[in-house]
Amino acid sequence: MKKIIIPVVIIAAIFVGAPYITGKIAETETKKMIDGFNQSASTYGTTEVLSYDRGFRSTQARYKYLPPSQLTGFTKEFGEIVYACDSSHGVIGIDFNCKLEGESAYSKFVAEKLNGKDPLSIYGSISAFGGISQTIALEEVKDFELDGASITIPNSKITVDTDAKGSSIKLSGGSDAFAMQGNGQTMKVGTMSLSGDMERAGEGLFIGDFVMDLESFTAEGPLGETTIDSMSVRTETGQSGDNLSSNAVISIKEIVSAVMPFESVKDLSMAMDINGLDKQAFIEYQKIAQQMQADAMLALEENQEQAMPQAQMAQLMPALEKMLKQGLDVSSKVSAELNGENNDVALNFKLLENLSFAQMPQFMTAPDEALKKVNIKLDASLAKQVVDGQPMVAAFIARSPLVSANDNDYALNLALGEEISLNGKSMSFAELQALVFSSLPF
Repeated sequence: MKKIIIPVVIIAAIFVGAPYITGKIAETETKKMIDGFNQSASTYGTTEVLSYDRGFRSTQARYKYLPPSQLTGFTKEFGEIVYACDSSHGVIGIDFNCKLEGESAYSKFVAEKLNGKDPLSIYGSISAFGGISQTIALEEVKDFELDGASITIPNSKITVDTDAKGSSIKLSGGSDAFAMQGNGQTMKVGTMSLSGDMERAGEGLFIGDFVMDLESFTAEGPLGETTIDSMSVRTETGQSGDNLSSNAVISIKEIVSAVMPFESVKDLSMAMDINGLDKQAFIEYQKIAQQMQADAMLALEENQEQAMPQAQMAQLMPALEKMLKQGLDVSSKVSAELNGENNDVALNFKLLENLSFAQMPQFMTAPDEALKKVNIKLDASLAKQVVDGQPMVAAFIARSPLVSANDNDYALNLALGEEISLNGKSMSFAELQALVFSSLPF
């Protein structure tokens, strides 16, 4: 009997003491996560713990969030972001609910436009094993008036799961359809979903997968109606050694618009592939670009003189030059069915040697030598029926010696490198240059 009682007592003790232990672990993991994100303040902003009162079975905490410096205008417009969280301690973690508080532009908006009913909720859980799950949700608000327009806020939600260090992130979410109407214009947005699975690969750099799908979009105004059906964005980023690779595809099932020169655009796809991109150079470039953006926003807010473009480029050039190394391979492709006819344009650029900005003039002064450093390919096929429907474009293409034609298509196939070819015919750079000049309208 004693052998049975002892395990029961141990289990009971664990369950009784677990809330205190999980509360303590959650406090440690929360502060660890905040410290981790604060170390990258230029990317994520900073979070300050205003108070943290941990009890045996519950915790009450208040936080203040300051966006990154490039979003200082947001803070000036909407005020400080202060929120309070109530947590209940369980056996293997804690559950929390948070609410924004304080006299912010958002709280005034809720009081004046939404009759004091806050549609925003923030909730989640912190595991005793280190995992953190956070959800931000908006409850539907129908047909409220804002600046002369009738707006519906849709039911929407996004959930972010991270480890305690913020080094891995999984996100999922979406929103219901909604509409806006006013000032002679109407906009309707269909359901949207998104998901991602990423991990930190450096300061401010995450690699992994991201997917966003939009059911439909319709805008109607004085110029007519534009409709987009089934849009998706897909990105995949990875690394191999010191290099990054990235693939991004934007696809749209159909576009119909009164302002387009085509009756319809179907199966539109825009893709880009990048391989062999120096990771450290990209992180350096991103850091400089973000600081430049922050400086520009601050100058705008303070009515100060903006930095000259030449000075900004001078800051970026060292990082850009480091990216121009042997093996960098960039490809892009656009394809679409225009008025029922297929059209494709593909471009590829590959560096065979490291390239510096000091060597760029060689492409003008010694092109045969410079082209040994690169491979460039351009393949374009445009439906003749579509091109001939655009008189100015058709006239230019018709007299261009760069373009070949058959009964159905205009085509341009160009290869630049140590060997040069145009539409399957080998030639020298001087011969290609002469053809280019002869095709110009002046």
